[in-house]
Amino acid sequence: MSKKKILLISPTPTHPPTAGNRTRIDALLTGLRQLGHDVYFCLIRSERGDEALMKQIWGDRYVPIPYRRPRSVITRWRKRICGVISPAARYNYAIDDWYDPAIDSHIAALHDKVGFDVAIVEYVFYSKVLRLFGDQVLKIVDTHDVFTDRYKTYLANGQVPQWFSTTRDEEARGLNRADIVVAITDKERDFFAGLTARRVITVGHMVTLSEPAEPHSAEQGLLFVASDNPINTDGINQFIAQSFPAVQARVPGVKLVLAGSVCKAVADHPGVVKLGRVDDLAPVYQAASVVINPVLFNTGLSIKNLEAIGHARPLVTAPVGVEGLEDGVNTAFLVGDNAEEFAGQIVRLLLDKEYSHRIARQAYEYAAGRNLTIMRQLAEILV
Repeated sequence: MSKKKILLISPTPTHPPTAGNRTRIDALLTGLRQLGHDVYFCLIRSERGDEALMKQIWGDRYVPIPYRRPRSVITRWRKRICGVISPAARYNYAIDDWYDPAIDSHIAALHDKVGFDVAIVEYVFYSKVLRLFGDQVLKIVDTHDVFTDRYKTYLANGQVPQWFSTTRDEEARGLNRADIVVAITDKERDFFAGLTARRVITVGHMVTLSEPAEPHSAEQGLLFVASDNPINTDGINQFIAQSFPAVQARVPGVKLVLAGSVCKAVADHPGVVKLGRVDDLAPVYQAASVVINPVLFNTGLSIKNLEAIGHARPLVTAPVGVEGLEDGVNTAFLVGDNAEEFAGQIVRLLLDKEYSHRIARQAYEYAAGRNLTIMRQLAEILV
């Protein structure tokens, strides 16, 4: 495979790694570098990141550009008026509603200077940028998630819809701008294949690997790493109310350690330790006896589950965390179907060190095998 000049364009920074989408983008950039390509990271500054750290990591291949979200009066009134009639119109955006045309000159100038062979854009709602590249450039959309009527998942779970949602036709319009559409799971690949005639390929999420440590004592306890979005906060608060007391009763002194901005949304509770933002999570994972993911719903692949598996920690997840990882159930990780079973799985891992270490070893092997597969998938795109 010949060395290619690749431009990855993203509205989401890679650092600090405080959310799954950030680690996804970081892993993709790292994987492309490992394949021997010359990779540039163009950050559309739509959210705050650690500029100094990204500059240190990506060097002169890091190119940040300014962003200003469009505030179209027409868009606001369209959504307000149509939303009276239809929830879809209230929550769904047109595919380009968040696209800032001012980024075009920056990216076009960079392309004129470097001459890229491949352009990858993160998220279908920034796919309009691909029109800046001619037929000689391979154009890719890394989807991350399905955005068709995404708002419905939130409403069905009693929450206010978050972030971006669009219609089926609008998502198809965005996907059709690419030569290749990248899905993060096979389920999402099948959905996108029904929207577009473009080539759709699965490229899963690669994780950092850590060799399994020796079995831990129960006193080192549980770990939940998450941001403070409503999906995470509802899940952990329900766990503390419904499952954690049963664990504490069986394993006196056990601690629940929280890392990330989720700490801001959890009240003080006996046995709960809040670390807040942690820039280096590796030692936090290694100190945990069991990693948990009690979220009640999600909108796609659970990257937090994969990170726990990559760090070779025993993981107990709610059923929604299984999507895209079905082949690892009961070997690479455990599932708790309800509050009682969730607590029971945790207690077994805490009290049976041999069993816990076996799950940790199987988690590592599972993650390592996935990483090899994903590197092959990534290489196939660029042949």
